[in-house]
Amino acid sequence: MKLLKTLSQAMLSIGVLSVLSLSASQAQNVAANYPGAQPVNIVVGFSAGGSTDMLGRLLAKAFAEELGGNFIVESRPGANSNIASGYVARAKPDGHTLLMVPFGLPVNQYLYQQVPYDFKKDFAPIALVAQVPNAIVVKADSPVKTVKQYVEQSKASKEGRTYSTPGVGSSLHLAGELFKYETQAPLLHVPYKGSAPSLTAVMAGDTDSAFDNLSTVVPHVEAGKLRILAVTSKVRSASFPDLPTVAESGYPGYEISSYFGLAAPAGTPSEIVDRLNKATLKALRSPELSEYLKNLGAIVADNKPEEFAAFLNSEGERWGPVIKAAGIQPN
Repeated sequence: MKLLKTLSQAMLSIGVLSVLSLSASQAQNVAANYPGAQPVNIVVGFSAGGSTDMLGRLLAKAFAEELGGNFIVESRPGANSNIASGYVARAKPDGHTLLMVPFGLPVNQYLYQQVPYDFKKDFAPIALVAQVPNAIVVKADSPVKTVKQYVEQSKASKEGRTYSTPGVGSSLHLAGELFKYETQAPLLHVPYKGSAPSLTAVMAGDTDSAFDNLSTVVPHVEAGKLRILAVTSKVRSASFPDLPTVAESGYPGYEISSYFGLAAPAGTPSEIVDRLNKATLKALRSPELSEYLKNLGAIVADNKPEEFAAFLNSEGERWGPVIKAAGIQPN
């Protein structure tokens, strides 16, 4: 009986190992044959023609060349990308539905009463693609030439200073509120419907300053209408190395950038996630994509899926106190 029991246990162990080996083999085959004949949709939560859409299209082209198959960009705009994110969260986890991850993915939980996903549980992060610095700008003829002067003037003014952005809850609004949080400068947010009216307000003297994407403000700087005080990223932009960061300007705790990332639904095989990560990092070295990101002033990322997951988790944790302090109410 003891011998039979031992043999039975051995056979069971062999059976389990066989199943595990088969599963590993099947997973490798799935990854090797990915994407196959089925198209891959890269879902973008903003309207066609914007920077997220354009970057998605460049990645789709690079993926098709590297992995074969057909990669298609699908636009599902609305609710600061909540619609697109919720759609991908519910998609089949087979690598054929991907999300262009926006700044709002881990932040929207503080800006909306309900979001149709759990950013920690419903996604398999693939890669942080690039970070795009924002910039603090003032009118070109403003006497303010540094961040410290800007803060000092704000604190010395009875009514404080105003800053404009393209809208409430955007990364640019949060850049302003984080600045206010870190410097204790008495700033008042003036939201506009888009970058154009926000920057026009500064140029007309209707607001004292603005926070906007670096690539958006540069043409106005070159035209002699605006002055950049600093960029908001942790490090300087390689495209504009002469511009200091806010951290370098005396506020080392300050850092925020808009960013682009890529994720799949949770449960997507890790082999497919890894293939897409490698394909993304290779695409970022291509001349076409490199030139596009350079024009955005972007800081290109080089990271593994687990590093992108850690980045998203840290973003989710850091914004709650800032949004609460700013008194921004959920929609």
